[in-house]
Amino acid sequence: MSGKRIIGWVILALTVLVALVPLVRGSADIPIAQHHLIHAALIAGGLLSALLLATPSRDIAVGHYGWLLLAVFSPFAAMLLMWPSEYAWYERHASGHILEHLGILGLGFTTGYAGQRYAAGIGWATGLSLLFMAVASAWGFGVAHSISPIVATSTVVQHIATSSEQATSGSPDVAHGGKLFTQNCAVCHGARGAGGEGPSLIGEKARKNFTQAQQWIIDPSPPMPKFYPAVLTRSDVRDVAAFIETL
Repeated sequence: MSGKRIIGWVILALTVLVALVPLVRGSADIPIAQHHLIHAALIAGGLLSALLLATPSRDIAVGHYGWLLLAVFSPFAAMLLMWPSEYAWYERHASGHILEHLGILGLGFTTGYAGQRYAAGIGWATGLSLLFMAVASAWGFGVAHSISPIVATSTVVQHIATSSEQATSGSPDVAHGGKLFTQNCAVCHGARGAGGEGPSLIGEKARKNFTQAQQWIIDPSPPMPKFYPAVLTRSDVRDVAAFIETL
């Protein structure tokens, strides 16, 4: 076995060990951006090992195009596995999280390996495209929810029209928080917080305390949009956080 292939197998084995980390760590609340970066690392390991192990084919027969189809469609399957709305479930289920990691690693490997088997250089092109998408997703590219100017403006008007706001001291207004959630958050997290484009918030109280929930709303990680202070006031943040703790 050549030195290049040995290195490829070593990189693949080390990447598999990284994919198994949730088995040791257990459930954990990880920001979506960090999720994407971990996935990018798995893809990079799978891609590099594939490029070292694959031998470019010289076959140009029609049947050989199967490798090209694998190289083209594997990145789409990998991006589906990285859908942010499912991250909350993965965080609570270590076995599912591991399967997701192994799936992403396998698809990253397939993207590079199949591309190289089709023709030299194709594996680099398809693999690096997938890696770019995973890294870019950490900063909200392709998954960020853009706030409609009409929705944002109407929400601000509602705040201006309110004659008085609840002070930041005292008990938060859960009912008011529920209304704000419906106006600003339900489009991504679902009307009942069960998830959609964004992750499920059911049981979020077990993952974040009241202070942490407020801080997340004030300074969220992409792709979650930042509503404070342009749309939500400080007391609004408390109310929304209090409502989320009831889900």
